[in-house]
Amino acid sequence: MTTQQIEYFLQLSEELHYWRTSYKVNITQSALSRQIKALEDELEIELFKRSNRKVELTPAGKFLQQKWKPVIEQLNAATRYARKIHAGEGGSIVINHPGSVSYDLLPALLGRISSLFPEIKVELVQLKHTQEIELMKAFQVDLCYSRHQYIDELLTSKLVRHDKLALVVPEAHPIVQVTDISTATLENERFILSTLTDGETYQMKLGEIFTQYGIVPNVSFESDFGSVLLSLVQRGLGISIMPLSYSYAQYPGVRFVTMPFEVPLYVHWRKEEDNTVIRNILPLI
Repeated sequence: MTTQQIEYFLQLSEELHYWRTSYKVNITQSALSRQIKALEDELEIELFKRSNRKVELTPAGKFLQQKWKPVIEQLNAATRYARKIHAGEGGSIVINHPGSVSYDLLPALLGRISSLFPEIKVELVQLKHTQEIELMKAFQVDLCYSRHQYIDELLTSKLVRHDKLALVVPEAHPIVQVTDISTATLENERFILSTLTDGETYQMKLGEIFTQYGIVPNVSFESDFGSVLLSLVQRGLGISIMPLSYSYAQYPGVRFVTMPFEVPLYVHWRKEEDNTVIRNILPLI
């Protein structure tokens, strides 16, 4: 018994007409009859009642039609999807990213992927920078956006862009009116800052900023999540320094005051990548 014979049986069970069925499955009527007879002989079951005037399913034939049809449909669907995976048009990919790209770069990338490869499933994760490189090597993460450039013989990195930094303050805060940020602007403020999730490069940049202004920041709160930082600023619990790209979130009650500083954004992937899905996506990043 072959899947081809089962498909012939299912088509004949729908048409109940040998000539129409043979036309649809593109074989001769005699070849179709031989295939159905061979299937019946192997199963030792009569599947159809035949007469000069009509073809009908037997009770056993009706039972097998109900049971086999969804199985064959699933088999054919799985085969089609496997072909798409082989061609890099289906499957899944895991992308790690900092929260700051959630409102501009990431939606744009996912839009391109969805448009060109609608059957690729994308899983988004936000890892601590200490986990990123090891999970990439372990094939648990496929693309990694990071503020830190990893130099590793197994990875390839690409500079995506530089993101401007901004002071994030409540909308009624006096800093909104400041045109030139100085030590006096910042020295008495309480700060709400990110933890090490954004990586050593980002933290080093914050250190450079505070050193340049000659202040030791009074840090009231820390969080791994940009949305939490924005919420705390909105409630007047302090001010923050964040990538300007967070402004695309259009978070109510906060204002972004651009600073003369930038942080890099890199994307990393494995050099020896044999996953066709990932190779197809790389030109889109």
